[in-house]
Amino acid sequence: MTSKGVNWNNFKITPHPTLDVYNKLAKSYDKRNAMMERVLSKARSIFSVLKGDVLEVGTGTGFNLKHYNPKTNIVALDWSPGMVSQAHLKVKKHRLENVKEIIIGDIQKLSDYFDPESFDYVTSSCVFCSVPNPTLGLKEVFKVLRPYGKLIQIEHGLTEIKLINLGLELFDPFTFKRFGFHLNRNHFKNLENSGFEITHHQKIDRVGIFRLLISKKSLKYKI
Repeated sequence: MTSKGVNWNNFKITPHPTLDVYNKLAKSYDKRNAMMERVLSKARSIFSVLKGDVLEVGTGTGFNLKHYNPKTNIVALDWSPGMVSQAHLKVKKHRLENVKEIIIGDIQKLSDYFDPESFDYVTSSCVFCSVPNPTLGLKEVFKVLRPYGKLIQIEHGLTEIKLINLGLELFDPFTFKRFGFHLNRNHFKNLENSGFEITHHQKIDRVGIFRLLISKKSLKYKI
């Protein structure tokens, strides 16, 4: 893993309403999401088989970190100081020596922090539902991912069922204002527009609101 020698202590995150929400929710976030975690736990086993250099973006409270292979070299990143503080506590609690660094940073600026093609895998869990510009964030992932690397996402968003999508659209303004995330993101479209090819996807719940998405860099796409 290589970085550009950024002095993280001097780095400042651009203020954003969503950031304020996550800072306020940080200490209670795990309890609030206990029910959703039961659903997501079905897909977390994929992290245990990864090897090499991993960048987890939007690490939040660090819930995923204990699920990785101990031989994996992990850099975790989140833009919320409150969330990062909780993640540090988990690293200490579980003695996660494979977590090399937890960085306060913006997914939309990854290439400012890391050299091109620095990671074998970039991972995320329910992250690009709240990134202000998800396409920009994915293009930044493209830059720091190695040519043979994979982007692994656990996400929620639009389904193949129109009636459910109408409900997601209806409640989207409420979830964004209260909890900082969108319900109506089209991750398939965003990945395609950012230079990725989906190599595997599967439903985590029955209707497909939650999905596991595995993508690779398209050889035809250049940023």
